Amino acid sequence: IALRNLRRQLIALGTDVRFQHRLTDIRIENGAVAAVTVEGPQGTEILACRHLILAPGHSARDTFEMLLARAVPMEPKAFAVGVRIEQRQRDIDAAQYKEYAGTPGLPASTYKLSCHLPDGRAAFSFCVCPGGEVVAAASEAHRVVTNGMSEFARDKENINGALLVNVTPEDFGGDGPLAGIEFQRRLEEAAYRAGGGGYHAPAQRVEDFLARRPSAGPGRVNPSYRPGVTWTNLWDCLPEFVAASIAEALPILGRKLKGYDQPDAVLTAVESRSSSPVRLLRDEDRQSPIRGLYPCGEGGGWAGGILSAAADGMRCAEEVCKQL
Repeated sequence: IALRNLRRQLIALGTDVRFQHRLTDIRIENGAVAAVTVEGPQGTEILACRHLILAPGHSARDTFEMLLARAVPMEPKAFAVGVRIEQRQRDIDAAQYKEYAGTPGLPASTYKLSCHLPDGRAAFSFCVCPGGEVVAAASEAHRVVTNGMSEFARDKENINGALLVNVTPEDFGGDGPLAGIEFQRRLEEAAYRAGGGGYHAPAQRVEDFLARRPSAGPGRVNPSYRPGVTWTNLWDCLPEFVAASIAEALPILGRKLKGYDQPDAVLTAVESRSSSPVRLLRDEDRQSPIRGLYPCGEGGGWAGGILSAAADGMRCAEEVCKQL
């Protein structure tokens, strides 16, 4: 309702809102934005444009490739990859609420965990979904990507969250601004193969992951990912340093939150889209060296979540207003 009301207000002020349209090109003249090409239900259209706030999202790989072809300055950026971990919600509630667990009116509990490892890497929880489910989030064929969500009631059996390890451009195994995207693709292809095709995701119980042996099936925690999981050994599809960091972090985080590393907690791979692997360069006024172009939010490489992306968008809009 809030978004619909906001859209109505913007339209009343003269805004043109276009759904089902895709940015396919930017025309640059004399080092500045001159027009954009968009494709929609009615075909291709060229729109004159002097100020473009570009908020592509962190998985807009076709847009990043187009921008690179147009020589828009960009660089590879550190981000994080890993798995989704699922426990029973009642077990995490018991650890968090103790004797008050189950009291009517208490919401499904959540958590926020992190640790620094001896090798200098960090492992941390991200996008925790109480009473939620692990969801499929692939955007390309023959690749598996996991994410998480909770419905409003947060009343499903499991809690899940990303368990991530930081990665840097030195880990990507390639050069160029889009090396991080190719690193993601290799992980997603490996997860697809380990899942056996059909977009099933590879999964493993924590006790088996720590012992580096394949799992044969679930314990008390039933994985929520659809269309389903294939029980396997995640060490075979994750980079060795990522798997080793997760294995080192699990007991540390389990000491911070009892039950987090319970033996039959389920790990589902791969969580590869935590944030953008690319940063579109910009100056103090939030403009790209291509004048009139304002890279923004997570996809631009300038935010790390919903709220920070929204704040960045507001600041970019303020800079456009100054120019106008």
